[in-house]
Amino acid sequence: MLKKSEFLQNGKIRILLCIELLLILAGVAGLFGTKGIVVGTEETALLMGEGVSLPAGVYTARLYYDTGEDQVSAFGVTVKEGHYKTLLCNYAALFKGIHVRECQFYLLDDVENLRVEVEDNGAESLKIQGAEIVTGTERSRVYLFWVILISLLLDVVLMLAMLNRRQPVSTERQLAIFGVPALALMSSLPIMVDYNMFGADLIFHLMRIEALAEHILRGEWWSRIESAWLAGHGYANSIFYGDAFLLVPALYRILGFSPDETYRLFVLTVNLATAYIAYLSFHRCFHHRSIGMFGCALYTLLPYRIYNIYNRAAVGEYTAMIFLPLLAWGFYRIYTEEPERKGYLWNWVIPALGFTGIIQSHVLTCEMAGGLIVFLCLFLWKKTFRLRTFAVLALTVGMTTLMNAWFVVPFLDLMTADQYYFGHNANVLIQSRGILPAHLFYTLQAGGASSRFAETGMVDTEPIGIGMALLLCVIIWIGFCLKYSGKELTEAQKKERKAMNILLFLGCVVLFMSTCYFPWDALSSFNRLFAVLNGSLQFPTRLMGIASVCMVMAACLAGIWMLREKWAYLSGKGVLLLVVAVSVIFTTYQLNDLLLTRTEFIKLYSSQGIGHSAVLGAEYLPEGAGLEHMTYHEPVLSEGVWMDSYEKKGLQADAYVEADSGYIDFPMLYYKGYMAYDKRTGEKLPVVKGENSDVRVLFGQGFAGEIRVRYAGMWYWHVAEAVSAATVLGLLGAAMYRRYRIKGNIGKPRKGNV
Repeated sequence: MLKKSEFLQNGKIRILLCIELLLILAGVAGLFGTKGIVVGTEETALLMGEGVSLPAGVYTARLYYDTGEDQVSAFGVTVKEGHYKTLLCNYAALFKGIHVRECQFYLLDDVENLRVEVEDNGAESLKIQGAEIVTGTERSRVYLFWVILISLLLDVVLMLAMLNRRQPVSTERQLAIFGVPALALMSSLPIMVDYNMFGADLIFHLMRIEALAEHILRGEWWSRIESAWLAGHGYANSIFYGDAFLLVPALYRILGFSPDETYRLFVLTVNLATAYIAYLSFHRCFHHRSIGMFGCALYTLLPYRIYNIYNRAAVGEYTAMIFLPLLAWGFYRIYTEEPERKGYLWNWVIPALGFTGIIQSHVLTCEMAGGLIVFLCLFLWKKTFRLRTFAVLALTVGMTTLMNAWFVVPFLDLMTADQYYFGHNANVLIQSRGILPAHLFYTLQAGGASSRFAETGMVDTEPIGIGMALLLCVIIWIGFCLKYSGKELTEAQKKERKAMNILLFLGCVVLFMSTCYFPWDALSSFNRLFAVLNGSLQFPTRLMGIASVCMVMAACLAGIWMLREKWAYLSGKGVLLLVVAVSVIFTTYQLNDLLLTRTEFIKLYSSQGIGHSAVLGAEYLPEGAGLEHMTYHEPVLSEGVWMDSYEKKGLQADAYVEADSGYIDFPMLYYKGYMAYDKRTGEKLPVVKGENSDVRVLFGQGFAGEIRVRYAGMWYWHVAEAVSAATVLGLLGAAMYRRYRIKGNIGKPRKGNV
């Protein structure tokens, strides 16, 4: 190993480290620069007239106004002259019911004529009361991020180079070190632009990131309901849709990156994580670095994964795909290792981590993967009901449940507490949304834009399929089966062949389920439970991700046989490389076609450009609530109720109330977990669902006092949080203790040894 002192003894390295330190100190100094208001409301006339001078930086324009119309008018900033991309800004719509609106913008050069501009679009009721510009330290924070990141990467590369000079690293290890990030970068080609391709789910997920970032800035790291949604009414997205991994882009956003840059950075992060976990899983599963890289290439460059990222912007689903290889690795070990082996009972760890990552990303993917694993357990029932194997499976379920109790308990609690619009999915028939058989053999995937296969067939079809490389692996495996039919095989080859056939069988079953020929509609008509499950699936094509990981595992097993086989003109590794080259060529075509044909894209520089109602199908909206009602408005009082000193911040409202019995409907969407109380006496007040599903607080006769209404959740949710925290801490402690014991035993003589 390379010692720290050896690294620092190099004079050039010391000079480089000094330069890095100076650059970091320059960024730290910038954190203490100008903050706050730089152009006040007293200069409104100048700001909206001739304009003002500002240096390069990140700013927020703030407009004080009054209007009686929603989203008719908008405001932003402009500059008369400037270089390319001097100003990055989106206009922000103006809403009635609120009297201040912000618009973040980026100046890449110093300007002398920046002005605030309002587009009234004929809104007669619009009255401008003032404007100002504020700034923060976002520019310095972004600068520090890049300096630290680039410095770390450069230092690591130099350390690896010095280590390789001292003790040469094997070719396979070098291939993993540089090949894995290269594959991730290759799959990130469509984000190497200054915009984002418009996907069906993109705005929804950008809103999720913004809402989470906003709550973190308020000190609420694990908010259950974010107030940024639906004009301040809130939306229980975080309860129904795990957003633990959205902390990463939320932190990018807090650092100062624009929503546009934040999303592209997140996609790059996901691609890197997918590539590294795929390599780790396939390498450890099959105990061969070449097979690890082979599986990593096939999985990272999957056509369906690329489609999820750039065609659909399905953030939850493509994030969940990071962890599918962990499930494959974990269950492969459970069913192929001997139960009596020492340490076998710890085989629950990998699949439990995989399930945890999937649950926190996309619950629907967890349902699909769980369904396939239940089928696998029943298919291999003789092995499943071995005592130690069954114990490992039970531990997998139990520990996954405990680690995710903090999310699962509120999820199930709210799911059963009310009726939501996603319940209407049970009436949706999905069979017509399945793919055609031609999709399974569709190899030259283009960008594609049509998913209406029942109407348009393959014309401009979206790239849904397993791809040419996996089909090639299946063909090679069929060739092996024919060649070795009737020949004597070793025990290892017999086990591999059996595992390969099972994986191919599972993959083919799931592929068939993704087609329009699987009887989804008949199942929905047969049973209400099937109707609900099928409706929640929405698109049979979603099963392609589960099928793909089965096929990649099968391809890795075929790859082991390729390495053993004596080829006429190529080595076994050469054949693997040839298959990877096929994957690279076909995926590169898909990525390039996306760049050249996707004409819809967005450039988003401020959160205000996203809006507040990007709830897709409004699946988590309580029945009785209408989106048209979700506007900024004051509380609605019944007769006999008087209110004063009303103030609302997020999902907390304070007011002084006097009542002769009655109620107040507050502009917050009702979910189980709201509470109201008298701030002086602590007396709790009844909270129920009101008109349009607003939060309704009931008052008895003669009530007078200052009240607070806020979302608190349920006490047993906090118990579940404590259980999850204790489980994770306990597992970390056990892992550290086990590692310490293993290290402590190294070099010690065993009993009976001299």
